[in-house]
Amino acid sequence: MNPKAEITCDNAHYTQLPEGWQIVSMQTLCNLIDGEKQSGIERINLDVKYLRGERDAKKLMAGKYIPANSLLILVDGENSGEVFRTPIDGYQGSTFKQLSITDEMNADYVLLVINLHRKTLRENKVGSAIPHLNKKLFKAIEVPIPPYNQQKRIVEAINIVFKHLDTIMESL
Repeated sequence: MNPKAEITCDNAHYTQLPEGWQIVSMQTLCNLIDGEKQSGIERINLDVKYLRGERDAKKLMAGKYIPANSLLILVDGENSGEVFRTPIDGYQGSTFKQLSITDEMNADYVLLVINLHRKTLRENKVGSAIPHLNKKLFKAIEVPIPPYNQQKRIVEAINIVFKHLDTIMESL
């Protein structure tokens, strides 16, 4: 990883990354995995409708265990690429993979980058009967990475802007 790597840019004045930044592919930052298989323990089914708050919890006696505060990425269906944080322990829904982000990264920063690419991921699904997340495209996403403290500042700044936007929307 070369911190001075060249990037393509519309503005010819800024052809290099800032000092301390680098670009890596998404596959070096996270993995798409399944939870640990378990049975004999009743847990909530962490499916899309439950995670969106559209349905009450369904209980299962077996599945792929996912702890609370884990990240699940939707890999099947129209909204492939959508990410959810699990509110409680449960079993992974069949349309998900667990998104495991390396500890060296600010997870919220990586989620912001994924969100920036959601439209592209949605428009480039694979499969005919049931559309699936294009995992090759997902893994190839180029992620500009600032130093960790700067990742935190970027996330905080974006969260402040969204709070202001929420306030504006509520006042309309």
